[in-house]
Amino acid sequence: MSEATRRPDADTRALMQQIAARLLAERPAHPMRETLRLALALTFATRRHGYGTARAEQAEQQLLAFAPAVEDGTTRKQYAAELLEAAGGAR
Repeated sequence: MSEATRRPDADTRALMQQIAARLLAERPAHPMRETLRLALALTFATRRHGYGTARAEQAEQQLLAFAPAVEDGTTRKQYAAELLEAAGGAR
């Protein structure tokens, strides 16, 4: 399977969906920032797998690999839609 067609695993998809839900629930019209993408990946991976664990670090890296970079002018709502698309659609 090529890198372009690789899909996130179930854990990464679930985390992406949780992050999207958070962005939609909290200030969806506000701008999305790359720094927030980084912070959310760390926060959600740590909450799911524990602080400082190898599994949390792996989950964070997977999130960052599959979550698209944030483009200027993107709102949190728009980014949530991008995350859900990258996760394979809302489930």
